[in-house]
Amino acid sequence: MQLMTRPSLPAYATYDETTLLNISAANMLGNIFRLFQRGLQKQFIEVTKYQWHMGITSFGGPVVQFQNFNRLFVEQYQWLSDSTYQELFAVAQALPGSASTKLLFIITLLHTSLLPALVSFLYWALPGAIGMFVLALGVGQIGNNLPVPVYALLSGLNAATVGVIFIAAIQLSNKAITDKLSLALIFLGGAAGVVYTALWYFPVLMVLGGITAVIYDLRFIQRWWARGKQNFKFTLRRRRESEEEPPIQMSNLEDDSIWLPEVYREDTAADVSGAWAPVKSGVPAARRIPVRTSTSTRPILDASDTESLPVAEPQSDEDGGGGVDASDIRAAPVSAVVDDNPKQEYPVWLGVGIVIGFFFSFIIVIVIRALIKGLPVTFLLFSNLYLAGTIIFGGGPVVIPLLREYIVSEGWVSSRDFTIGLALIQAFPGPNFNFAIYLGALTYHNYGASSILGAIVSFIAIYTPGMLVAGGMFTFWNKLRRYAVVISLLRGINSAAIGLVWTAIYRIWESGFLSDKWSDGISLGEDPWWIVVASTAFVTGRGWGFPAPVSIFVGGLMGIIWWAVTGARIS
Repeated sequence: MQLMTRPSLPAYATYDETTLLNISAANMLGNIFRLFQRGLQKQFIEVTKYQWHMGITSFGGPVVQFQNFNRLFVEQYQWLSDSTYQELFAVAQALPGSASTKLLFIITLLHTSLLPALVSFLYWALPGAIGMFVLALGVGQIGNNLPVPVYALLSGLNAATVGVIFIAAIQLSNKAITDKLSLALIFLGGAAGVVYTALWYFPVLMVLGGITAVIYDLRFIQRWWARGKQNFKFTLRRRRESEEEPPIQMSNLEDDSIWLPEVYREDTAADVSGAWAPVKSGVPAARRIPVRTSTSTRPILDASDTESLPVAEPQSDEDGGGGVDASDIRAAPVSAVVDDNPKQEYPVWLGVGIVIGFFFSFIIVIVIRALIKGLPVTFLLFSNLYLAGTIIFGGGPVVIPLLREYIVSEGWVSSRDFTIGLALIQAFPGPNFNFAIYLGALTYHNYGASSILGAIVSFIAIYTPGMLVAGGMFTFWNKLRRYAVVISLLRGINSAAIGLVWTAIYRIWESGFLSDKWSDGISLGEDPWWIVVASTAFVTGRGWGFPAPVSIFVGGLMGIIWWAVTGARIS
């Protein structure tokens, strides 16, 4: 029987220690890459599964889109909590660029990673951009006047859009109103936005809303008022006692702060500075307030007993439509910090570098535009839209008048073509910033150049600022949101921004009625029929649950019916 012997290893199978380490490192890197690839592939599949359709089904403008995002990502997909959504909504409103685009990008970046978030952006923005490009090709071929039925169709679409946005504004307001302060900020933001309009005005309103919420939530004024009130009472008491009785030894009363509740004394001043420190648990130090009786200055509740402190509970839609209890005169509690964390962390220095690099590029573009004469229309268009994408805060309500200033005033697009695009963008899916693609394609068409090149230049210029700033901010947002002052700031910005949503409804209403006599549009209130159209869209959407595209389509049909009845009078 022949014994089997182990064959000797060939020469090439003999490895030294360095080679073995290199092979191990290569295998480890390969395994990491394969794990990363599988995770990334899973994220791409998830984003495609849930978002491929959003760019072709999100009608009604940013207001309706915000509500849809909340319904999908908070309630249905459960990618994030409602409190985190409200924070991100405020952040998106506070940064330049398209608010709906930034919000969707940040939500996807929070749940997945950078590359899937960029794919999400393309799913969201490209369909509407292509549609506006095709519209520009069509508008570029028409004559000086549109047929009267087309004006009627556009007016009907605008009126129906008002009804659809009204529904979304109510829903957003119901979620945002948690106390009297948020209600006041929404009301004041909407009222202030209606009475005056300027490019700098809307950002200032949102910042003021944030500062007001910080002062109110962290109780700076309440503390000063309480200290002054107690000092005043103490002075009156000492004066009365000195007049009625002989002087007595008051060594224990030399310190005025003895008449102050414990949390307002000088030795607890750290409570105020604690508002600027990360929130740990329970009620923040700056929110611990005693409840007093009318006859005693001593607190009847332990200020540190967070279980015994009364808390205002927001009403649900079933309990009365998100209103506020009129008997609740206490300040709103600061929102609790949620546990939503990004799936992939990015270094803060990277985000800061992105933001600084963007602002350097912005300065360079503006300086070149100001110093060099005779620049080609490509650079002029890019610089104007790059500037617009940088200084637009608040999204849709601000972008329209700014684009009129930067495109129509330059003589690149006629006022009539601008008005046509303005009417139709309300009926197109996706972000309103796609209106810039329409204007860029028309600009190149009017100059005899390629319309598709104008659309590409406009797409890059209008979206780049907001995407860069939002991506850079995301790297340190998760650290900033741990501070009570940041939570309060975002709460105020969010409330003021929702107030401006009501301003957007008013703006569309005041310029939605189009005809061959009024190329720039007049108020829909000029004819009662448009009130009927807007009300129909509201009732069918709010009461019967019609999707926004269906309600807008019905509004267009009602516009055609109006023309069929009154066409002879307006033609």
